[in-house]
Amino acid sequence: MPVSLAHVGQHLLASRTLLRRRPVQVAIGIAAVATILAVVLAPETTPSTWDWVRILLIGLLGAGSVLMFASALLPATDAPERRALLLIAAVLVAVALAINLTFTLGTALIFSIGFTVVVLVATENRDYRTPRLVSGALIAAIPFWVWSALQAWTWGLLLLIPLAAIGVISDGHMRAAVAPSEDADSLLTPRAHRLACWLGIFGSALITLVAGLLSGAANGVVALGAVGAIVLVGLEAGTPPSPAPSSQTSVALAEAALLWVAVCWIVSL
Repeated sequence: MPVSLAHVGQHLLASRTLLRRRPVQVAIGIAAVATILAVVLAPETTPSTWDWVRILLIGLLGAGSVLMFASALLPATDAPERRALLLIAAVLVAVALAINLTFTLGTALIFSIGFTVVVLVATENRDYRTPRLVSGALIAAIPFWVWSALQAWTWGLLLLIPLAAIGVISDGHMRAAVAPSEDADSLLTPRAHRLACWLGIFGSALITLVAGLLSGAANGVVALGAVGAIVLVGLEAGTPPSPAPSSQTSVALAEAALLWVAVCWIVSL
């Protein structure tokens, strides 16, 4: 059944219910910041206004499409509305891919792979539909896509994949440490979870230091990332293991340390 512009607008407005959810807001915020930073930090290139317009437009279309897919899977969505939402999502993706092709074919391919991963993480198994997994996928995928579009590709970007994986695991340990009741079947104590998170942060910093030495990256910036991670872990270690807001502070410090290491690595390239 054809979908009129009025119906499209109606479905777009209906998807606003998802925007009221904090995990969705966090994911959109991370995607926006990661995209802007990737453009600004792209090595040996000066993005034009047209580049900025295309990249931001693709980002908006991609985010809108993910919202449409997620809205289609809500339990309250009936069959006709679900078909309409999926159709709108497909159109938005098609337009985004078409704009990607104005860069390179590789850019469109990377966007399609990254988009598929994000959609699967955000809409598939409820057990895996967590903000940290979506955020990790976005942080790892967006620089690949943006730097490919700007023809600023470097093999150092591949390090973002293990950094994102370590970040997701470490963040999960810290969340289990501050909220042990949510992970009652865990074999680890809250203290062990906390230690595992610290080891993940230190491991990320060590990986970037070794990679910096081997690749000739800006070692000063990489070292700054390691120092910042140590400082943030020290601040977290001084946070008493008590209920909120202290528990939220611990999670925020751990996530800031992991993100700081990744950002410093990108800057060093």
